[in-house]
Amino acid sequence: MTQARPSTVLIGQVLVAADGGGVETAEAIGIAEGRVVMVGRAEQVKAAAAPRSRVLDVGSAAVVPGMHDFHLHLVGMARERRNIALEGAADFAELLSRVHLAAARSGEGEWLLGGGWSEAIMRSADLAVLAHAVAGRRCLLYSHDRHSAWASPLALTAAGLSAETTEPIGGRVERDAAGRPTGLLRERATDLVEAVAARLTGHALESALEEVVKELAALGITGATDAGDTTAGNGVGDHAFLGDRASRLLAAGSRLDGRLRLTVNLPADAIDAATLRGLRTGMRLPGRQTLRRGWAKVYVDGALGSRTAAVFTPYPGGDDRGILRLEPSGLARIVRQARTAGIGLAAHAIGDRAVASVLDALAPSPARLAETPPDRIEHLQLVRPDDLGRIAALDVTASMQPVHAASDRDLADSLWAETTSVAYPWHSIEAAGGRLAFGSDAPIEPANPWRGIFAAVHRRAPEGDRPDWRPDEAVTASRALAGYTLGPAQAMRRVDEGHLRAGALADVAVLNVELATILAADQRLADVRADLTLVEGREVHRS
Repeated sequence: MTQARPSTVLIGQVLVAADGGGVETAEAIGIAEGRVVMVGRAEQVKAAAAPRSRVLDVGSAAVVPGMHDFHLHLVGMARERRNIALEGAADFAELLSRVHLAAARSGEGEWLLGGGWSEAIMRSADLAVLAHAVAGRRCLLYSHDRHSAWASPLALTAAGLSAETTEPIGGRVERDAAGRPTGLLRERATDLVEAVAARLTGHALESALEEVVKELAALGITGATDAGDTTAGNGVGDHAFLGDRASRLLAAGSRLDGRLRLTVNLPADAIDAATLRGLRTGMRLPGRQTLRRGWAKVYVDGALGSRTAAVFTPYPGGDDRGILRLEPSGLARIVRQARTAGIGLAAHAIGDRAVASVLDALAPSPARLAETPPDRIEHLQLVRPDDLGRIAALDVTASMQPVHAASDRDLADSLWAETTSVAYPWHSIEAAGGRLAFGSDAPIEPANPWRGIFAAVHRRAPEGDRPDWRPDEAVTASRALAGYTLGPAQAMRRVDEGHLRAGALADVAVLNVELATILAADQRLADVRADLTLVEGREVHRS
C-alpha cells in the first residue's frame, strides 16, 4: 500500500515522543488524512509533500503530541462554571459572603449549588449562620474534594433526611448531640441530597460543555477520559441507563465529536445494562469519530481532606480509619461482572487500605478478555510498599493526578504523618514496573497539564518558594510528559496515540514556548499555552 504524501507539513521543535528514557525529536512532521505519515528533517518532509500542501513553519515553538487528561469530570467542569465558587475562601466569613450574595441573586425556589469549601473552614463554622445566609433556600455545597457536602435544612427536608434517617452503607450523616443532622454529609450520604437537587441540563449544559472543551484545546489537550458517575440514576435519552453525567455527555456528542478524543466512563451499577447492549471498554460510539466507551467507575473509599480515605493507620485523634464504601464481597462481585462483560474497571482508591482492597479483589479474578484494556486504580495517593509490586504484576494502570500532591502536601503531613514516605508514590510505582497515566481531577483541581507536569517533577505548585516536597517520589520531565501522552495511550492499548511517529493520529499542540522550556520543567510551565491545536489534523484551536 502506497504511503500518502503529506498534505500538511508542520515545522518546529517537534517532540515526537517522550518516555521514561528521554525524548525523541525531529524538525518536522507530515500529516495526511488525519495521521502523521512522515517524520524527519524539514527539507526532507517538505520535498515529500503533495502539490499545494500547506506548510506551517512555527519557528522555535515546541510541537508536541496532544495532551491527554486521563481523569477529569467534564460535566462537573461545565456545571461548576454556573455554580457558587467557594475555592480559595480564606475563612468562614468570606465563604458566608459568597453564599449570601448568590442567594440574594437567585430566584425564589431555586436550588443553590456550589463547591470548593475546605474542611478546616467548615469544622469551625457556625452552620446555623450558614443556614440563615441561604435565606430559606434549598442549598447543596460540596467540599473541595467533593466527598463531603453541606445541605441546608430545606435541602435535607427535600431529601427526607431527619434524626431517624439510617446511615447509608459507605456514608455518614454528621449529627448534633440530639442526633439531628447538622447538614454535613460524607461519601454516599451526599448522594441522598444530590438525587433530588436541581442540576444544569439541556442547552445550558451543552453550551457550558463547549466552553470547557475550548479551554482544554487552548491548553493543548486533545484527549480526555471522563472519570464517571457515582450511580446510574438521573440519566437522559438513549443512554439514560449510564446515569446523569455519561448520558448527558453522549447526548451532546455531536458538539464534542472531532474536537476532543473523549473516553466516557460508566458507573459500576450500569455494567449489567451495558452488557445487555454489548458495550465494551474502548468501543467507538456508533457514528462518532473521537468518542468511545470507557471503564466502569467504582468508588472504594473517600478522600484525604474529608478524612474518609480508607487507611490502615488511623487518623490523628482516635481510631478513625476512613470509610470503605464497598465491602470486599461487593467489590469482588463488580470485578466478576466487569470481566464477563469485557468492561475494564476504574476503581477510586485514595488510601492505602482502599488500594489494597482493590488489588485483593483483582488478584483472584478471571482473566480479562484479550481486547479489554487493563483495569485502573484512580488516585493511589497512599500505597503500602508491599503493594507497589502488585500494581505491575496485575497489569493495573496507576491513574494519578500530580497536582494533588502540590495541593495536599500539608494535609498529608498532618493526617498521614507516619506514612507519607509512600504518599503520591509516582517514582516507586514506576520503579516497580507500574504504568503511570496522569490527569487533573478537574474541577477539583485546574485542568492544566503543564501545572501537572511541574507538580510531577517538583511535587509543589509553581508559585512561591517552598521547597520540593519529598522529591524522592518525583519523576523526570520526560516521564511526566509521558504520563500525559504515551501513558494514557498504553493504558487504552492504543498504539496510534500519545506520540507523533509515522502512523499516529495527528493530535498535535503547537505551544507558545520552545521545547527546552518544557524539558526544563521550571516555573515557566505555569504560562504554557497552545497557539494551535489539531485533532486528527483538523484545527480545533488557534490563539
